[in-house]
Amino acid sequence: MFRIINNLKNLSLDISPVVTDTFNVISVRWRRNPRKPIWKGTAKSKIFRVPPRPNIPEEERLEITRLYNKYRTEVKSINNYLTSKYNVENQQEDDKDLKQKQFEADLAACMKLNDEWNAKQKILREARTAAELQDLIKLAQEKKLITLEKRSQRLKEAEEIVKEQKELSKHFILPEMLDAEIEKSLANPVDHNFALDKEGNRIIGRETRPPLDKKVEKIRQ
Repeated sequence: MFRIINNLKNLSLDISPVVTDTFNVISVRWRRNPRKPIWKGTAKSKIFRVPPRPNIPEEERLEITRLYNKYRTEVKSINNYLTSKYNVENQQEDDKDLKQKQFEADLAACMKLNDEWNAKQKILREARTAAELQDLIKLAQEKKLITLEKRSQRLKEAEEIVKEQKELSKHFILPEMLDAEIEKSLANPVDHNFALDKEGNRIIGRETRPPLDKKVEKIRQ
């Protein structure tokens, strides 16, 4: 109570002047005076201070004593009850044969429950394994079909390439045809140069004169 009163005394009320520009505003700021830090220790003026003994009224003291006695009696009774119950249980558990029988019974019950769980899990595991196997078989069949389709497609492409190469091989110059082809090339010279006129026509041959009928190749688009 004294501490609360001292704290209230340390509180200071600062009121700023009223601002009358647009609104009437009053700013209230509560500030607590700083106290001594904890690590400073006890002040010299309070080292030998003896706090006054609290003066409790007789009626209040009697009521406190009654409540304390009641609480102590109830707690003691609860402790005695728990102690006696614990002692009885310990006396029953002191029989080693009884402990062994209880342990064996618990173990048998646990083993039975474990066997039941294992049987259920076995059924679920077999069903899951069968489903996974079917999925794997289906996936393998799909991959096999895709592989066969790709293989047949590559075979068709290879046959097309072989067919094209066979067609191109008809124009190959064989060793026994080399002399005849050389004589043919010398007898029929070909000029690959060409010229362009003002109209954009292409005239084949560097020294070729334009034909009279002007049947020349157009290169404009």
